[in-house]
Amino acid sequence: MRSAVEVNADANKVAFMDTRTMAWESTEWPGVQRKVLEFVSHPKMGRETSILKLEPGASLPTSTCPERLDFFVLEGACSDEHGSYGKHTFVRQPPGTTHTLRSEGGCTLYMKWRVAINKDATRIVIDAMSAQWGEFPHRGADVLHLYPNKDGIETGRIGHVHTNRKLPSHDHSIGEETFVIEGVLKDQFASYEAGTWFRMPCGVAHAPYTEEQRCKMLIREGDLVW
Repeated sequence: MRSAVEVNADANKVAFMDTRTMAWESTEWPGVQRKVLEFVSHPKMGRETSILKLEPGASLPTSTCPERLDFFVLEGACSDEHGSYGKHTFVRQPPGTTHTLRSEGGCTLYMKWRVAINKDATRIVIDAMSAQWGEFPHRGADVLHLYPNKDGIETGRIGHVHTNRKLPSHDHSIGEETFVIEGVLKDQFASYEAGTWFRMPCGVAHAPYTEEQRCKMLIREGDLVW
């Protein structure tokens, strides 16, 4: 993991970032900019959550992932030696994966580097635009599971909540972070529009709801458990 100033590193605090108002930061790679949402430097708990924008023709240097890397294509398309990934594709590269991420036409990516919690070396590619979604009736939503909750520690999914739905209050027993892809989600604390990221610590309850717009969001649970 790279060396950088820590951002939203206290896992016991609620964190909120609105990427629409954040300035793009230059990187060491030509044609690549970032917005850092979270950065924790630690040999066991280390993680970085960032939005990366690749200009047309830009690429990241060839690297072998020392940590687990998850990314989700928000806009555009990208590719590497293992495949091509269009809009709303989720990819997990396990530690040890060598790849060169590039984009011919430009793209914006949600990226998560994480010291792996377990030793699972499964590579995952899911195109949310063509995948089979399931129903999540008690949350008033459709759901696409991204990786299985094999040991009860972590899980990830995309939820698409219907309009005028009140979700049950829940307290995030293993912590939760959410990136709003489309629409608006609200709770007793704030209104979360497309492009916002928020993280709820373990034990902090909220009761989210939608109004006239649906809300599609990328949800991760368990990244705060070590």
